[in-house]
Amino acid sequence: MPTPAETEALRQLQEDIRALVIRDLTAFFASIDLDRPEAARDALLEYVPFLVSTYGEQAASLAADWYDDVRSAEGVGGRFRAAMDVPDETDAATGLVHRAAGALFTDTPLAALPMIQGKAAQYALAGARQTVMTSTTRDPRASGWQRVTRSGACRFCRMLAGRGAVYKESTVHFAAHGGAKGGECNCAAVPSWDPDAPEVDVFLYEASVRTSDLRRAAAKGDRSAQRRLEEHNALIHRAIDEYT
Repeated sequence: MPTPAETEALRQLQEDIRALVIRDLTAFFASIDLDRPEAARDALLEYVPFLVSTYGEQAASLAADWYDDVRSAEGVGGRFRAAMDVPDETDAATGLVHRAAGALFTDTPLAALPMIQGKAAQYALAGARQTVMTSTTRDPRASGWQRVTRSGACRFCRMLAGRGAVYKESTVHFAAHGGAKGGECNCAAVPSWDPDAPEVDVFLYEASVRTSDLRRAAAKGDRSAQRRLEEHNALIHRAIDEYT
C-alpha cells in the first residue's frame, strides 16, 4: 500500500486539479454577459462539460503516472502499466448547469458560480479516482483499492473507508460528494498489493453503489432520484451510528 507521503501526493494532485477548475470557471464567468441570462446559460452549457472533460483527462493522466511510480517504489513484481480511465460526465455537467442557471435569471446571477464550481471539480476528479480503481482490477498483483480520507473527513467518508479494508469489486463506484456539511470530498482511491488485505464489508459496497447511482441520476435533474437519495442518506447515517 502507498505510504502516507505518497497518498498525500495523490491528494495534493487532486487539490491542484480542483483549484484549476475553480480558477478557470471564475475567469469564464467573468467573461460572460450576465445581463443576457439566456446567452450566459448557453455559454456555460457549452463550456462546463468541456472543462470537466479536459481536466478529467489531465487528472487521469497524472493518476496513472502516480500509480506506476508508486508500484515501482513498492517493488511490486510483474509488468503492468496503469491506463487512463475517464468517466463521461457530460450529462452530469449539463444537468449541473441547468440546475444552477436559475440564478442567472434573478437579481443575484453570481450565485450560480459557486453552485457550479464544487460539482464541476468533483466530476473532473472522477478521472483520477476511476483510473486508480480500474488499474487495481487490471493489475494482476493488486488485491483491490482502498479509500483513504483526508484529515477532518465527514463521517460518511470515514464509514466508506471501511477501517482500512479494500474494495475488490470492479462495479463499486467511489461515491464522492460535493461541499456538503463535511466539506468538499478529497478522499482518494489508492491501490493495495497486500494479498492478505481484508475486504470491505458488503454493507459498504451497497452503500457506495447505491449512493453513487442515485447521485448520478439526481445530477441529471431526476427529482425522484433526488428524493430517494435523501431517504437513502438518512438510512446511511443511521447505519453509520451502528457501524462506527
